[in-house]
Amino acid sequence: MITPTLNQTEGVWINRTSDQGDYYIQAIFPKENHSDLSHRSNCHELIRRGHLQPEYADCLLPAQRIWDQEQRYHYVHILTSPDSRNIIY
Repeated sequence: MITPTLNQTEGVWINRTSDQGDYYIQAIFPKENHSDLSHRSNCHELIRRGHLQPEYADCLLPAQRIWDQEQRYHYVHILTSPDSRNIIY
């Protein structure tokens, strides 16, 4: 079985949500198969990197966040400058 990459998980999230709104991760990846379980695992890392952000703002840095199944999330496009020093939202 092939495990999806973070980029693939981002792509599936964007496709399934039409890149709009807040969703429960388990609603976007609802199946108990290898693929959806891997995507849910990848979502932990996307939350930690700040690409998936909670519906309700908190005072945590992205690296401090963990997946809260009671919370809905939305995708945030994060680009870095060519020198990778500046993050552009």
